[in-house]
Amino acid sequence: MGKNGIYILCGVALVVIAAIFLLNLPDNRSGTERVGDAVEALPNGVDKAGDQLKDRNPVEKAGDAISKKTD
Repeated sequence: MGKNGIYILCGVALVVIAAIFLLNLPDNRSGTERVGDAVEALPNGVDKAGDQLKDRNPVEKAGDAISKKTD
């Protein structure tokens, strides 16, 4: 394994560490923000609204924001 292999391995390790960090960030929404998100999700079904009250990571919240923009 040459120098390029070591650089690639280090790059992959950094990407994995960043992904793990992002997936484990705490949900910083307040109670009123969670209720507001649940009320907005009610037209999509009660299950979707209930999911808004749970702790969610930034990746899930970004997915919701993207789906809102595409609708």
